[in-house]
Amino acid sequence: MNGAANGSTESPARAGKVVELRPRLGDRQGGPPRPLRTLFLIDELDIGGTEQQILELVRRIDRRRFEPVVGCFRHGAKAREIESLGVRVVHEPKSLKADPGLVLRLAKFMRRERFDIVQTYLWGANTWGRVAARIAGVPHVLASERNVDVWEERYKQVLGRWLARATDRIIANSEAVRRYLLDHSVPAEKVVTIYNGVNFDRFRTACDPAIRRGELGIPRDAILAGTVARVEPAKDHATLLTAFSLIAERAPRLHLAIVGGGSELEGLHSRARDLGIAERVHFTGARTDAAEWLQSVDFSVLSSVKEGLSNTVLESMAAGRAMVATDVGGNAEVIVEGETGHLVPARDPQALANAMARLASSEERIRDFGRAGRERVHDLFSVERMVERTESLYLSIAAPGTRAAA
Repeated sequence: MNGAANGSTESPARAGKVVELRPRLGDRQGGPPRPLRTLFLIDELDIGGTEQQILELVRRIDRRRFEPVVGCFRHGAKAREIESLGVRVVHEPKSLKADPGLVLRLAKFMRRERFDIVQTYLWGANTWGRVAARIAGVPHVLASERNVDVWEERYKQVLGRWLARATDRIIANSEAVRRYLLDHSVPAEKVVTIYNGVNFDRFRTACDPAIRRGELGIPRDAILAGTVARVEPAKDHATLLTAFSLIAERAPRLHLAIVGGGSELEGLHSRARDLGIAERVHFTGARTDAAEWLQSVDFSVLSSVKEGLSNTVLESMAAGRAMVATDVGGNAEVIVEGETGHLVPARDPQALANAMARLASSEERIRDFGRAGRERVHDLFSVERMVERTESLYLSIAAPGTRAAA
């Protein structure tokens, strides 16, 4: 694999040198145990919820017990953030949709680095990474499933169940995802739920909403609803625009900010114009200041048709924002209906419109929901809690005498 700036880019084997295997935990006799060498492998390291969770995990993981390395098939903005923490990032490009050579390259890298634990994320890394880890003889292999439709296609169901047999644990990021895996014949003892964690430090610095609202020309007296998410089909921004159009006349102060970039952006611009709401719908494009935008809206909206556990929901509530979201995946595990926000069915523009109108009509309700939501996320979904549970899982699996998956 290609090393980052702080690692070699040339394979010792290709250079004609003897490949020195890195020591594993317990290789050195008599001294304290070495940290568990742990590889976190994901398809890409661009801006996204899963990528943010890896960043927060390696930022806080106990370096006395774990030596983290992060691997990816495609580089991106999060790779640079991870490198800035002093964590090595390695890049192994994936050239084809089905790339058999990738498995061999990954296995060679894992064998040379002598990882104790490999943790994979998302479909590509979960598939090729687990196969490579078992070929390489990695003692402990874990995967992370983060949505409720990852095995919709038949071949993915078969492959997923087969790989589960060779996996020590599968981490689900919500109970909804855990139930999905159990419904698809994954043994219950293989699956553990560890909720996503929110880094509250991102929301401790006061943010002036007028700055970002001013960038888009949003009136000072506007009530601003915001959605911070990739502009992709699964987020169903089209239904959100339809819902907004249904209440535009009865909520004349309501504006909508769509924060994020993606493949649907151009089409949404056209849809807003066709619906006659273009002057009150504001598009930011791709941004890296999501935390500041969440603090610049009055309440947050998410219109997804599928989720595992939405980081947008968690971060919106951490920012003290009331929440309107579709009742998909683990959203109902975070949002308490009528206390921290409103839950509505997916692809139901009228229900979404009614929920948005209820919030827009009461600034007191917006404040009360936001305050309650912040307290709930702080108590149950902190990043410290996520890291602690992950470390405990790794240590329990790697304990002497623990039998790895076959």
